[in-house]
Amino acid sequence: MSFHAKDFAGSHCGCRYQQDYRPTLGRDGKKESGTLEVIKFYYDGAIRFEQHCYGEAATFVFGVWASGMDADGTLHWVLPDRRKSYYDEAYLPKKLDRVDEDGSLYFDGSVFPWKLADDFAEDKRWGYPKWKVMLGKLTGKGKK
Repeated sequence: MSFHAKDFAGSHCGCRYQQDYRPTLGRDGKKESGTLEVIKFYYDGAIRFEQHCYGEAATFVFGVWASGMDADGTLHWVLPDRRKSYYDEAYLPKKLDRVDEDGSLYFDGSVFPWKLADDFAEDKRWGYPKWKVMLGKLTGKGKK
């Protein structure tokens, strides 16, 4: 099967897929906090991974852009300089294996799906305002 990043972007700006909440155990074996992993596919083919933390100190943990995805589903992450930015490669999906009937994505041989959570109209934080999205859709040109 051949995969194309734009196929997962939905009908607007892009789509956000996420895995279910995963608790993190503390040293005492009790649930301490948890993380939410998100992968976003944009209308222009851009791909972004983000990790967010739940719990008492809920916050954004890190995010990484991909330079693209091969037709076989292999993702190419653009990893920032570790001296300037935190990220954990262990969380980054490496290859999209399949898409099931309901549109859930499966990466790296896992049986746990990344489910469609949102078909968003804009993502201002990363340079996707509504007007640019509409212009890109009308002209066929994406984000540069």
